[in-house]
Amino acid sequence: LILAVAFLLTSTSAQAAEEYGWRFAAVTTDIFIARPFTFLATILGGAIWTVSLPVTAPTKTSSEAFDALVRQPWQLTVDRELGEYNEM
Repeated sequence: LILAVAFLLTSTSAQAAEEYGWRFAAVTTDIFIARPFTFLATILGGAIWTVSLPVTAPTKTSSEAFDALVRQPWQLTVDRELGEYNEM
């Protein structure tokens, strides 16, 4: 009986550790690597978008350029759940 209970407890905690271990790694990677890079991509995209305005404004494509260079990186930075990379 003691061996059965010990086996049950270790198998359950091993499954939980594996599941939460991957979640912990995904959230940690997101906080320390992905979010800072997407934030920097937003700032860099804003600078590129500003420089491209003389070209994109006459062709009326500045909103498309803004979406690609600023809005999408910003949404990746603030609008998705921590550790979720497949939402956008």
